[in-house]
Amino acid sequence: MFDDQADRLWLSLALLAALTAAPGLSAGGVPLLPLFLALAGLACAGHRPSRAFVLEKTGVAFGGSALRAVAVLAGALLMIQLMPLELALLMAGDVLAYVEVVVAVSLIAGHARLPLVKTRLRRGVEAAVRFWRRPGTRRRRSARPPRQPASPAGDEDGEAAPWSAAFA
Repeated sequence: MFDDQADRLWLSLALLAALTAAPGLSAGGVPLLPLFLALAGLACAGHRPSRAFVLEKTGVAFGGSALRAVAVLAGALLMIQLMPLELALLMAGDVLAYVEVVVAVSLIAGHARLPLVKTRLRRGVEAAVRFWRRPGTRRRRSARPPRQPASPAGDEDGEAAPWSAAFA
């Protein structure tokens, strides 16, 4: 059944993926990617139409320029790094846990930017203080002439205003 070199290659891929999945399975987890690769390797080793299908789809994904292949691999690696947390929260259906993770990441990012914000704010305040302490930059309090006290003699008629005594 497994007599040609291609069959042995697919079996070795399946064995390698199964060995990679073994520690995760023994710890009580379910390593999906290694198990998927092990099952795909077994299917391709034992069933020639499955092998042709996998090779055709792989050729379509990685066919063309080397730049496209690198982009596909980089995208896959990024998804592998991002997906476990997202999938775990999605599978659990725990929106609150997702919000907690987003808030924690935001707080960490804000804490990392805090020294920069404090430094810039301190520089701005110090510059404003230096500006206002320079001679000639202070504003006058008022452009109005100073208030004249009310004369006890009163107004033009010479009569004293009834309220002028209270302010004298």
